Amino acid sequence: MACRRGFPLLRKRYVTMSALSFDAERETKKIEEFISDFVRGRNVSGIVHGLSGGVDSAVVALLVQRALGTDRQFVLLLPERDSSESGVTDAKAMCERFGIEYKLLNITQPLEHLGTYSSAPSKLAKFGGGMRFAVKAFPFLSKKGYISNLKGSDSRQFREFIAFYRIKHRMRMVVIYHEAEKRGMAVASCANRTEFEVGFFVKYGDDSGDIAPIKHLYKTQVFALARYLGVPREIIEKKPSPDLFAQVADEEIMGVGYETVDSILALMAEGLGEDEIAERLSIKSSEVRFVSEMKIESEELRTPPASLLG
Repeated sequence: MACRRGFPLLRKRYVTMSALSFDAERETKKIEEFISDFVRGRNVSGIVHGLSGGVDSAVVALLVQRALGTDRQFVLLLPERDSSESGVTDAKAMCERFGIEYKLLNITQPLEHLGTYSSAPSKLAKFGGGMRFAVKAFPFLSKKGYISNLKGSDSRQFREFIAFYRIKHRMRMVVIYHEAEKRGMAVASCANRTEFEVGFFVKYGDDSGDIAPIKHLYKTQVFALARYLGVPREIIEKKPSPDLFAQVADEEIMGVGYETVDSILALMAEGLGEDEIAERLSIKSSEVRFVSEMKIESEELRTPPASLLG
């Protein structure tokens, strides 16, 4: 099966669709122009963003560098107690390889002062043990639990868990904006379209920024762009993870793989119904409904603050 340049073949039973296919070279130029025009129009000296060692921030890093040059880009590496060592190692190696200026700041201390590590979820994170152990301790981390996460719960244990992981993302954004304002720079968000549409992000956290260069791209498209841009193989091949617990990946938390989610979301965007999508992808209708439910229940995260302003 052939695919257009810049888009990897989908594994298993999925097919490359027009909604997901794109020319990586053309897309790169379009995003570079978007970044350059933004910086010029905002009258800022450049862009600051975080670098986690994951594929999204790595792609943003190279796009910003290509658009602005190394002298107008600054990157922050912001690990904390529960961060994986490989994430920091990969992020540093990438900065050094591509000549990107960076600063490493460990945010454990401010999180500790706020009592983040005194909670039950924190003890689990420190122990590790993978997804099976995490779900056993916190059932709401299961596939059905992800929907509960979006809906909310009166459970104290649930609220503690939500507060535990969300504060990490928000603390990072505080540090990034502080650095950006000192330098007269704008902040780039590294969020992608998949995470945005199914609510796999923290409001006022990793989704925040003045510009979002890859927010229009699904996760599988981000991987395609990463290959085209030359993102290091060790970053591309690692499983995407929120870096909350040891050995816990995004897809395990969501309960569905990115290829499936992206294929479903892309066909939803084309206006196809649940049964049509299931037939097109040769999957169960329940899988399509699950993704649809994620999108519906996460709407609040994409909604601006309620106000009486017209």
